Amino acid sequence: MSAYRMGRAAGSMTIVEPGRATIEKDTLQCVHCARHWTAEPGSGRQRGWCAMCSGPHCGGPACWECIPFMKKIEEQERRERLAAAMRLVGA
Repeated sequence: MSAYRMGRAAGSMTIVEPGRATIEKDTLQCVHCARHWTAEPGSGRQRGWCAMCSGPHCGGPACWECIPFMKKIEEQERRERLAAAMRLVGA
């Protein structure tokens, strides 16, 4: 199933090798970790669709649980702000 048929393509990639035909493929992006991959039917790779995020996920061990990528970024930023505030007060 192509990225187009699975939904919206998140990007594209072009592979250029001397002496070989140029290969162009659409990529999908995981809604939980932001990893990009190409859809390869029959690869045996198990991927998924998150109904809560309405998007594909890469099938990585941590991506089967719904934790949106932006939520992870916001949590990291919150931890960094807290650490900076603690350094200011000398804790």
